[in-house]
Amino acid sequence: MLQVKTLADLEREMAARNLGGHWQMDARQLPATPRTQVQPYLWRWADVWAALEQAGELVSLEFAGRRTIRLFNPGLAPPSSTTHTLHLSVQLVKPGEVAECHRHTLAALRFVVRGRGAYTTVEGQQCRMAPGDLVLTPNWTWHDHTNDTDEPIVWLDGLDIPLVQALQQVAFEPFAEATQPIAVASDALPSPYGQAEGGAAGSYPHPCFHYRWSDAAAALDALVRAGEPDPYDAYHLPYVNPATGGPTMPTIGCALTLLPPGHETRAHRHTSTVIYHTFRGSGTTCVGDERFDWGPGDTFVVPLWYPHHHVNAGGAAAVLFSMSDEPVLRALGLYRQEG
Repeated sequence: MLQVKTLADLEREMAARNLGGHWQMDARQLPATPRTQVQPYLWRWADVWAALEQAGELVSLEFAGRRTIRLFNPGLAPPSSTTHTLHLSVQLVKPGEVAECHRHTLAALRFVVRGRGAYTTVEGQQCRMAPGDLVLTPNWTWHDHTNDTDEPIVWLDGLDIPLVQALQQVAFEPFAEATQPIAVASDALPSPYGQAEGGAAGSYPHPCFHYRWSDAAAALDALVRAGEPDPYDAYHLPYVNPATGGPTMPTIGCALTLLPPGHETRAHRHTSTVIYHTFRGSGTTCVGDERFDWGPGDTFVVPLWYPHHHVNAGGAAAVLFSMSDEPVLRALGLYRQEG
């Protein structure tokens, strides 16, 4: 039994034993709405590409395993990431190169921005890629990258590194060989679009790892023809897992947003954090007090609970690819939004 005379004595004795009292917390300091250290920020494609070009000359895959430029958020303490839950890099694989096979507990995606014909193999499925294609490597799936073409290929690497690190679940395993055997050719798989209508699970012959831009573009076009844009997200097309009717992966949701010429969305906010990449066109996004004028290849972050809206003042449609932590928040009952 502790022998103390004052509350200060008790607190001192507890601290020596790694204990504390609830009365030592000030509940009045708890925020009324969610807060984040993630800052709104825009990375210019010209800067990313300049660094990636130089890395192509100076960094070998034998040395690095993967040749990527990582996007760091200035609001997060180093070692930093793009947001508190998600990380984005840009990867270059040159002609004739192979990025060796491995797997890890991190879920990852590839969104192709340059090059055509190289392929990623995921659990034996070959995915030959073109600009606008999305390739998933869910956690603990074997994956490797092969560029057997005569041009470099560049894609976005999106991962849930910060989240998995926070849960202390990071694990990595190399494959026995540089590449895994191909069991299913790239052109043998049907389109996942239309396989899960209205959120209901559909039938699909294999795990869905590859969403082709040709199919996504047709789905976007059908969405535009079907009706008026959403007041907050314009024409918004989530990528859907055809086996479940749910998001692409449990920790990362992906979507495309099409902004018609001359269109402006209404401001809203939500508890998910979103990373946007400009696939086509140009426009402006206002995030809190920040204004980001973006063009092809630019990437920007909308942190959680920041009011934001998009503007396309130009004469051509703009298309944004996005990844977010919305699936995690929905699973935990923490997702909400305000218009």
